[in-house]
Amino acid sequence: MPPTVPPTPVPPAELVGCAAELQGLVDELTDLTGYGRAWGMRVLRRNVNLALLSPHTLDTADNQLDFIEELAEAVWDGGDGGFRHALPPSSSPEETVRREERRRAAVERLDALAHRLCAAGEAWRDLVVATAEASRAGVPNPQEDHSS
Repeated sequence: MPPTVPPTPVPPAELVGCAAELQGLVDELTDLTGYGRAWGMRVLRRNVNLALLSPHTLDTADNQLDFIEELAEAVWDGGDGGFRHALPPSSSPEETVRREERRRAAVERLDALAHRLCAAGEAWRDLVVATAEASRAGVPNPQEDHSS
């Protein structure tokens, strides 16, 4: 029997929680690096704000997959990743170290969120494909009611 496909890659409330965390990370990196005007970060900020203002936008699989794809592009686009570079020196060596530690921690968390959400999106797509293939092969879908 093919596995049951959930309606979305990530439960919508969980993805809204990720969006709230992303907002904090984007704000932190913008404050530290000044790269908030980079295209990928602007798109990510817009998507995060939309998700937080209208959480119902994340109720559909297509919107979730778009959100996750744009997150991945913002986080891993080599031409737009100024937030990945070491910060210039601050007023003191201690302040430089403190700011650089904050930047690294924010980038690590951003990477972790992007990896987790991309993995969820890929796993969901794989499940959709497997279910469709099983259906074509004549395996009944447990989500369909065949009693009528």
